[in-house]
Amino acid sequence: MLPRPSWLDSLLARLGFTQWVKELRALLWRKPGGESLDSQPEARSQQLQSPPTESTMPKKAKSQKTSRPQRAKTPKRTAKPAAKKAAAKRGSSATKKTGASRAATAEAVKQLVDALQAHPQQKGLVSAGQQQKDQLLRSLIPLYLARSLGLEVTSGTTSRFWSKFGVSYAAPNAAKALRIHTGYASDTKKGRAITAKGVRYVEDAIARG
Repeated sequence: MLPRPSWLDSLLARLGFTQWVKELRALLWRKPGGESLDSQPEARSQQLQSPPTESTMPKKAKSQKTSRPQRAKTPKRTAKPAAKKAAAKRGSSATKKTGASRAATAEAVKQLVDALQAHPQQKGLVSAGQQQKDQLLRSLIPLYLARSLGLEVTSGTTSRFWSKFGVSYAAPNAAKALRIHTGYASDTKKGRAITAKGVRYVEDAIARG
């Protein structure tokens, strides 16, 4: 860019070269494409002053929603076939044992009732158990009848035996009476068995009527 001092302009104007200088300046300040260099600052100023439009504004990147990682579903624990079979086998064996125990108790009660009916002191034995609220006596009478039968008499058997004659006698009470009063019954391989002391106790109760 050439300096343009004011004194040079005044000198050239006096000599009559003003128009020639203007044409020369116009030639020097023109770009090869024909556009004047003086127009660039104006275009730049207009570009800076003009407000940004939607086309010139940078587009915001769309915010992507981050999805939470889903927890993997834990498979339900299922019992193994072997465990199921073992449990079923235990259940069936327990059921069989319960059924066998009930059948044995029913058979034992039947034999005791038959032995009572064949006993000469049938009425005395029944009335002693019904009228006298003696738990030891009620526990000993079935053992007294089972002496010659070789029969195992449990507390459940005693309870069911007395239920045949309208006497409510719980199995735990039958076992407790023999446990508290020692010497009247003894433990054998086949269960409880009445002793001589127990026999005398029963016969004394029948005699008292």
